[in-house]
Amino acid sequence: MFEQVRRPWSASMPSQQLCPPLLKPPPTSTRCSTTSTLGDRMRVIGVDEAGRGPCIGPLFVGAFCLPKEDEYLLEDLGATDSKRLRPAQREAMAAELRELGTRRGWGLAVHSLSPTKIDAAVEEKGLNRLEVEGFVEAIQAVWTEGVDHRLVLDACDVDAARFGRNVDAGLAAAGLTSSETEAKHQADADHRVVGAASIVAKVERDAWVRSFIEESGIDVGSGYPSDPKMKRALPSLLQGQHPHEDLRWSWATTKRGWEAVHDRPAPVRTEARTTVQRRLFDPPSS
Repeated sequence: MFEQVRRPWSASMPSQQLCPPLLKPPPTSTRCSTTSTLGDRMRVIGVDEAGRGPCIGPLFVGAFCLPKEDEYLLEDLGATDSKRLRPAQREAMAAELRELGTRRGWGLAVHSLSPTKIDAAVEEKGLNRLEVEGFVEAIQAVWTEGVDHRLVLDACDVDAARFGRNVDAGLAAAGLTSSETEAKHQADADHRVVGAASIVAKVERDAWVRSFIEESGIDVGSGYPSDPKMKRALPSLLQGQHPHEDLRWSWATTKRGWEAVHDRPAPVRTEARTTVQRRLFDPPSS
């Protein structure tokens, strides 16, 4: 289903950038719980996504796992919703999280869902179901055997309770059961561990955008349909027999742009491409 690539965080960023100065920044919910033994052997996993709305590029799901007793360290760092931080602050915070996580044996993974897979989901089963699968894959990557897990999810569904149940069902199919699952809207602003997941997912998304701009020479800005740079770039990405492979063909913006350029309906992409999951550092041992 996906190809797994393992490498240390230091491979993605020069070592001298691991500890840059930190600028410290300062909903409905549902809980589905089973019998829990809270305490020393409890791990907390926060999960969030980045890049749901853009009309170009992958969607990234970040999962952050640490012992319950280490949560205070995220507060000390100021981990919060990535949208509250400027790009430089996000980069600095992600570097701090990488460095501290490596030293303390925390778990962190980012799961990438390609535009092809997104299009297939939109045309066939819906984006919410794909995001549930992405959350499940990311959680599996940081799951620690032999300990209890509390999950805190930033719900992608308008029905937060349903989103939590669906993630639990996906984990159960893989033989995993959390002690407690809390799915809520804006969890990245209310829970530090979800904020940390939000930051690393957003940093990966930003890195993808920078790479695309550098390699293609086409400035798409943030990639959101409302971004003036994306609007200007779109026609150049719609030349040829098909839209550019990194565009989300199922997005209304892409479809309208294609029809304006070619005077015919946009093609439909339904065949899913393999997604890539990066293990960013190994989950803690029990």
